[in-house]
Amino acid sequence: MNNEALGPLFVPPADVHWFWIAVLVPAVPAIALLLIALVRGRFPGGRLIGGGIAAATWLFSLFAYLLGAIHLTEEAKSVAFCGSCHETMPPIVESLSSDEESLAAIHYQRGAVSRSEPCYTCHSGYGIWGTVSAKQSGLGHMWRTLTRNYEFPLEHKGPFDIDSCQNCHAATKAFRDVEEHRDPELAQAMVDREIGCTGDCHPAAHPESALNGVAHASAPKAAEDAEDAEESE
Repeated sequence: MNNEALGPLFVPPADVHWFWIAVLVPAVPAIALLLIALVRGRFPGGRLIGGGIAAATWLFSLFAYLLGAIHLTEEAKSVAFCGSCHETMPPIVESLSSDEESLAAIHYQRGAVSRSEPCYTCHSGYGIWGTVSAKQSGLGHMWRTLTRNYEFPLEHKGPFDIDSCQNCHAATKAFRDVEEHRDPELAQAMVDREIGCTGDCHPAAHPESALNGVAHASAPKAAEDAEDAEESE
């Protein structure tokens, strides 16, 4: 059932892209000045005025570029963007709704993470450096996708960053009441990144079936469809 069918309370408000409006303010005059310069072969108003206009044009262009980059970085936090890496990510994104045992699916289906940014919520650690690290990793993932420098099954190097989990759970009563969490040796092992939360004490973040890409995920379904076709005949 879609959001509209559930009633107006469940329909999210329209997302106004203020960043694009801010980008257009300096970009439009900058583009206009560049077009005039291209047509006339020089900037209007003499060397001094022309030089000032040229400098302003470059500054406007730089400002527009920076705002656009900031907007792109923010949009890259959405689950739709993560799922756009066609060969690797769609099975993982689909498992958020279809799987019942993986840690990511449990959080997503219970509403424990943002519905629009669940990937970024769990893959960014605590504080500003957690944000920087997450976006740096995201750029690395994009580069690997563009260069096809990846292998299946997808793996996370080392234990999953406990800061990503602690960011939400550390201050909760339910987390602090668990005796194992208060065990000094276990706690130190987690701090030293010798063990993590996912796959050790708690379920894996994503099901193994989702870590082998689109081709692997579609193969069982194709076989099942073929069996259904034979039975119908």
